[in-house]
This record gives sequence, C-alpha cells and structure tokens, in this order.
Amino acid sequence: MTDPIAQLRQAAALHQAGRLAEAEPLYAAALTALPGHPDALHLYGVLCAQTGRNARAVDLIGAAIARKADSGAYHANLARALRAEGRLAEAAGSLRRAIALQPSADAFFSLGNLLKQTGHTREALACFRRALILRPEAVETRMNAAAALEALGRREEALRQLRDALACAPAAPAPLFNLARTEQAAGHADTAARGYRRALRSAEEGEDSAINLGTALLEAGHPTEAAHALRRCAALAPDRPERMLALATALRQAGDVDGCLTVFQRLKALTPTDPTPWQRSAEVQEAAGRLEGCTSTLLEVARLSREGRFHWKTAYYHLVRISNLLIGQGRLDRVAALLPPAVAAFRGIDADLHAWALFLQGSLAVRLGDAAAARDAFRRAEPHLPFLAHVPTGDGFARRVEALAPAADTESEAAFVPETLAPPGNGPVVVASCDSGYLERFGPLFLASLDRFSAPGQAAHLHILDPRPDTDARVAALQARLRHVRLGWSYETSPAGLTPQARTTFYTFARFLRVPRLARLYRAPLLVADIDACLLSDPTGFLTPLSAATPLALQYFPDNLARLYDGVGGGLMVLRPEPTVIALFERIRRFLVSWIAERRLHYFLDQIALTAGTDDALRRGDGPSILPIPADGRLFRCGGGLFVQILTEKEQPGFAASVAALLDRLDRTPPSPDPRLDRGLILDAIGVTV
Repeated sequence: MTDPIAQLRQAAALHQAGRLAEAEPLYAAALTALPGHPDALHLYGVLCAQTGRNARAVDLIGAAIARKADSGAYHANLARALRAEGRLAEAAGSLRRAIALQPSADAFFSLGNLLKQTGHTREALACFRRALILRPEAVETRMNAAAALEALGRREEALRQLRDALACAPAAPAPLFNLARTEQAAGHADTAARGYRRALRSAEEGEDSAINLGTALLEAGHPTEAAHALRRCAALAPDRPERMLALATALRQAGDVDGCLTVFQRLKALTPTDPTPWQRSAEVQEAAGRLEGCTSTLLEVARLSREGRFHWKTAYYHLVRISNLLIGQGRLDRVAALLPPAVAAFRGIDADLHAWALFLQGSLAVRLGDAAAARDAFRRAEPHLPFLAHVPTGDGFARRVEALAPAADTESEAAFVPETLAPPGNGPVVVASCDSGYLERFGPLFLASLDRFSAPGQAAHLHILDPRPDTDARVAALQARLRHVRLGWSYETSPAGLTPQARTTFYTFARFLRVPRLARLYRAPLLVADIDACLLSDPTGFLTPLSAATPLALQYFPDNLARLYDGVGGGLMVLRPEPTVIALFERIRRFLVSWIAERRLHYFLDQIALTAGTDDALRRGDGPSILPIPADGRLFRCGGGLFVQILTEKEQPGFAASVAALLDRLDRTPPSPDPRLDRGLILDAIGVTV
C-alpha cells in the first residue's frame, strides 16, 4: 500500500520542480488517503491557483486554514487567490493576518501592491517601507515605493528611491527607465535623456526608452538629435501613428518643414479617417508662411468632409485652432492674413463653411474694435447661422438690456414658481434645470453622483421646465433615494408661441434666468451645472478658490476667436452671491428676456448671453473677477471639485442600461472610503475615459 505522506512529499517535490501536471494527481491521492490534511490542502490549493483555478484554490487553502490557522504562508497564498478572484478587501485581510503571524518582506510587498491598487496610496507606501527594512536590496519594492511617492506628489523622494534602486542593480533596465521617466516628469530633460541612453544600452528591447529619449531631447531643446532618435523608432514600426507624429513634431522644431510635411503625408495614408495630420500640416504651413499651402490643406479637408470622411465642420475647427494658436502668440496680423483666403476658398465648396469662416472674420473685427466690419460679416453669414442675430456688437448688449420693456420683465419673473427650498448646508447649493424628459432621463444619475460625494445636509435645487402632473411625485421619489442631499425645486412653463426649436433653446438657458432669484432666496453660494453630467467630488471643494475678491468661477475662454458664441461655457459655474455677481447675472437675465419677448430664440443663445454679459461687465469696469475653470481631459477642476459632462456617450447603445445598473449598485452600497473608487465606478458606467 502506498504511503500517503511519501506521496505528498513526492507531489511537493514535483510541484517545486515545476512539473504541475504530474504533481496534481499525487496531491489528489494524498488528500483521499488523508482527508483534511492541512499541508495537502494548502499545497493543492497553491497548484490550483498557479493553473488559473482560483475559486478552487480559495476553497482548498481556506479549508487548510480552518485546520491550521497559525501559518503565515497559508494566509499569504490565500490572499493571492482571493486577489485573482477580485476579492480585494478579503485578500488584504488575509495578508494582514499573514504579517501578524510571520512578518516578511514578501507579505508587506504584496499588501502594498494591493493597497495601491485599491487607492490607499499612503498605506501602500508604509507597507513598501516596512518591506524595505526587511529586504533593502529589493529593486521592485523600491520602484513601487517610488510610484506611490509620485502619486502622492512627493517627486523628490520618488527620485531618491529610484536612485537607490539603481544602486542595487546598476545595469537593470527597469530602474534606469523609471528613473529617467521621473526625471523627465520633474523637468530634468537633459538628465532624463542620459538615463534613457543608459537604459537603451542595458536592454535588448528598448523601444520605449528610445521613444522617451526622443521626447526628452525635444524637451531639452535638442530637436535635431530628437529627430534622429525618433526616425529610428519610426523605421522599426512604420505602422505606428504615434511614432510618426512624434517624429513630425521633432522635425518641425528642428526647422525641417519639408521633412515634417512628408511625415504628415505618410500619416494621412496610415490613418485616413483621423483629421489630426491634416490639422498639423496646415499649422506647419501657416507657421512657415506658406498661406497658399495652408489654405489648400483646409480646402482638401472640406472636400473630404463633404465625402463623409470627416465631420462636416472639421475644416472650420482647424481654422479656429490655427487662429487661436496665433492669438496666443499675440499675432493678430497673421490671423488677419489667414482668414480672407480661407473665406474665399470655402465660398466655392460649402456655403455653411463659408458662413462659419465669415463669422470668424467678424469675430476678429470685434477683437480689433471694428464694429462696422463685424456687422457686415455677420449680416452676410446670418442666413446660414441664425444665432448671429443674437451677437451684440459695440454697446448692443447694454442698449438691449436697458431698453427691456417692464411688462416683459414682469411676465418673465412671474413665471418662476418656487415649490420648496432645501435648507442650505455648509457647501454651495447645487442648481440644475431641465424639462420633464431630462428630469426622468438624467435627474437620478446627476443627484446620485452628487449624493455619493456630499457630506450630510448638502442642498440641491432643481428648476423644472414644463412640468407634468406627476412632477411633484417624481421629485419626491428622487429625494427618497438620497442619503445626504436635501432637495428643493421650482418650476415654470415655457413662454407661449415658441417653435419646438426655440423651446429647446429656452431650456438651455432657463437656469441663467433664475440665478439672481435663487441667489437671493438661498443667500448661499451656488454651483450651477448641466443636469446631463456628474459631480465627482464633495461640492464644498469647488468653493475653495473663490473669495470676495474673486467670487465667480466658470468655463472662460477669452482668447478663443470663436468666443462670441463659445467664450463662456455654462455647463459649470460656481459663484458667491456678491453684489457684482448678482448684477452680472441680472443683466444677463434681462438680455435673455428681451429675446424671449421677441420670440426669437436661436441655438447658442445661452452661451452668447454669458459671453456678451461678461464682455459688457468688463467694458463697464464693474464686473466680478473671474476664475477660469480648467479642463483636465474630460474632467473640469475647480479647487478640490471635479465635474464631468456627459456628451456623445448618452447616445451610445447600452447607455441607459449601464446607468440603471450603476444606480442600483449605488443604492445598495455605501460610499467607498476612497472617493477615487466611486469616481472610477461612475466614469466607467457612463463610458468616459480620463
């Protein structure tokens, strides 16, 4: 009869030698003969984990621990299987038990990695430090500690860890590469370039180092050397667009215009549906003084757009980008030279593009103070761009505001019906407006995201347009789902006599009509936002950069040539109820009411009113100081506040089902201790990548 203990030893020897297929039947036989033997259960579980059967591994190792709970190795190996199963909190608990029983560098390292994965970066760093006390020569631990320090904004400490890692393994490519990359992020481009060269000499496969070497040389002001390095990278993988783009950038900075344009020609063939190479080609040609080539490129983009390759306005967007780059350089003279040939070129190919180019000419005239030329350009473009009727020139905004008939003003104010006010908390009152359809479609997600990150007592206010008979019940149902947010609401009926298009426009700006009234009612700061959006942080964080001296934050783009309709974004505004802010929005309100009275409401009126109002306040010298809210990719940041708009994602198949599943999960689970986890959950559900 076979000795089961000998069988177990033989299985362990085969296992250690990597002969897993031979070891497995011996483990199974040993367990049959010795049911419940802890070492057999544990080792068989480890083998199952190594062969991808992690659920089985969890069962086997868990059974071993039930019989022998004082083995640190058992708990550490259970943690590996749990982590592979996605059971991260349980895995962390198992590692902590392993450390309590048998502290080891490996266990601290594994726990640090797990904590970093779940967003607990400070705790992760502490674990890496404990691991390094036990094993100071561990290169990977030092690199992971450096990554944690970098994530915490402690770059100099990260650099010290990476230098220590390199001292432990002077020829290892990983610490060389990571040290060079961190030096580059710290702005030490020359030092980074030297590091990438060392990494290239130390690694058989060094393409990442070669690419980063090229970018570091560019940052260090050595474009010719950068082009040499990047040309080799592009030759190794000629089908990689990002390498071609990096090479073209280096050639441009090196002054090789023809070489740069040749690379862009290759990129156009490689990525035929990407308009970027066309845009960059036009920029390079304009910068080189080749206006005819620049115009020809824009014209070709327009032709391809008519064929369906690009969005129909792509050539206009390219023209705006080039103009804005020049405005940023203070070169209005070059904008003035660029626009006439573009206007002429577009005239013969697309009437709408021609109108948009005329709009840019008029916008430049406004910037140069030539109101007559602006009005002439807008007059010619208005048949294709009806919103230009709303754009005031000269003192047109002030004249319209001051000429508003009292009866029209009274009628508009009487339309506002406050139902309930939420008791204000410590942060701003979050305000959104919508019609009944958007209330049903986006209200639950908007409020759920707000509720997820808010402290108890957070106030929100919904202004609902054209309410239905069941709107009060819908608001009550929304309130019932909220843990922290207290909800107030008001309503109004859209003005009679509007076309469907005009009514939609009214919906876009109605909240701006009510900012002064809500500020007076709540006597608190307001955060005014689109409802088809998500708050991704505690609203209180949005207030931190505001003060009595700078009481207003909004999406503000004064250097945009298209600024007359796109200079202020109303998707997110944060304001303190200071007199200058209330006065600004009172004049914006009157401007909007004047157009309502005429029943002329064209698309973009919401943005036109905000831009014209801020311009008027600047002209009068009595407006509030404005803090521009910057965009970080898809996220808007204001102080500690984070906000994301839902754009084309809402039209994607499956969006509604994904949001419904998210809302169900948020209802069932409390907020995570680390808000980044909830933030990632929401962004994944709505399909936004940051």
